[in-house]
Amino acid sequence: MDKIFDLDSILLKLNKKDNSTYFLDFLHNESFEVGVLRLDPGQKDTQGPHSDDELYFVLEGKGYINILEEDHEIRKGSCIFVPSNSKHHFHGNKERLVVLYILNISKK
Repeated sequence: MDKIFDLDSILLKLNKKDNSTYFLDFLHNESFEVGVLRLDPGQKDTQGPHSDDELYFVLEGKGYINILEEDHEIRKGSCIFVPSNSKHHFHGNKERLVVLYILNISKK
């Protein structure tokens, strides 16, 4: 199993996916699911609530995340905690938004 991951390589893999695919998991074990989400301006984030707690870290861009019907401004360097089963989505980015996500799946 890889222990070191290169963001540029992960984003290249994501670029090779069809246009509707905007996220890519690159690590999945018994404790975590980790990936990158990339939204271009105007691209819709269609994710639903997750059954696990989730942590997001904005690597590039700025915009908004809506959590439980409340908007929060985000930008490069923002760290966001979303509790399990909370409705949320990214939106309002006028430039490419790249976000690292970590789901805590160890409690299952």
